[in-house]
Amino acid sequence: MMSQKLLASLLISCVFLGSSAVWAADLEMNMKTLAKSTKAFAEAKDADNAKKQLVVMREAAVSSKQYLPHKLEGLPSENVKVKEYQAGLDQLVAEIDKVTVLVEQGQLDQAKTEAINLVKIRNENHKKFR
Repeated sequence: MMSQKLLASLLISCVFLGSSAVWAADLEMNMKTLAKSTKAFAEAKDADNAKKQLVVMREAAVSSKQYLPHKLEGLPSENVKVKEYQAGLDQLVAEIDKVTVLVEQGQLDQAKTEAINLVKIRNENHKKFR
């Protein structure tokens, strides 16, 4: 009886650890996608390619809201730090949307200048939560 409880506890622990590792991997993948797409956006020669990169960035940023960085794992969604993390992602999405509007208006050079804020937002949030 005792060994069954121990085995059940171990299995539950493995599930939580495994799912935490998967979540961390998904967040890491999203962050890598954001980095690659930001670079590709900066190198884009035309509006179509720039828009594609912005769509990829936005999807990765929105997807990242499902996960918490290691520093925040286990904290409830009401926690101030978790709310700050979510707000940082919201800020990133809002900036991506702002840059997208510029690209759609045919202002690719201005959009690239504005996109510097994407890097600033990323750097600020990396300092807080990485």
